[in-house]
Amino acid sequence: MARKSARAAAVQMVFENMLGGDGGEETLRGLIEFAPEENDQEYIDSILAGVEENAETLDAAIEKCLKGWTLDRIARVDLAVLRVAAWELCHAKETPDAVVINEAVALAQKFDSPTAGKFVNGVLSTLLSQRNAGEKQPGENA
Repeated sequence: MARKSARAAAVQMVFENMLGGDGGEETLRGLIEFAPEENDQEYIDSILAGVEENAETLDAAIEKCLKGWTLDRIARVDLAVLRVAAWELCHAKETPDAVVINEAVALAQKFDSPTAGKFVNGVLSTLLSQRNAGEKQPGENA
């Protein structure tokens, strides 16, 4: 299975976790109808663990990129997309930044709306600019 599908499954599982679900095997195979291969499962697991372990710092980094918004105003599905993409930008160094952002935009458009894609693009572009300017990113040590 392509990493693109694994990323979409991870976003859906993060979203389910945000709403109080457990985002486990049942979600992948039943609700999402995704049967991951071994590499996909490892990638999904790393995203889920990374987002869970770094939730506060990811949210702080995302919130720092918002202009006229707060985390409370962001649609939960868009926040799930942003958390996954922010984690990938800061920790999945093997994935090009442009791929992470483009796929996050596509997921926001798929799961929310075309305008959500523009919003996600703006937030992630700002996060990337901050990272490239040398600002501390989620989960990095001082």
